Amino acid sequence: MRKVEPRHLCRGHVPAGSQPGWPVGAELEAVANGALSSSLKQLASLLTVAEDIFAGLTAELGQVAERSGQLRRKIDKIEERLGTVDPKKIPVREYPGNSIL
Repeated sequence: MRKVEPRHLCRGHVPAGSQPGWPVGAELEAVANGALSSSLKQLASLLTVAEDIFAGLTAELGQVAERSGQLRRKIDKIEERLGTVDPKKIPVREYPGNSIL
């Protein structure tokens, strides 16, 4: 769904062509530096993806909170109406053939 780049951290970081003046191990140092910079780029990309995910979650949770508030208000209105009703004054219809023994 989301891509984190770069995917391959240690590929393509050996300097092209060995130069005669390079000290021993310079290629290894170049590869290590390239891998470290690629890993930093990957972490930055991961941070962008995480920020996008959390922004989506924040928006969705805001919608859930709004719907929950609407439901709470509806429940409060129903409770208020039920508090004013006297159950003894509500007429109950009798149906023919249904008798209580």
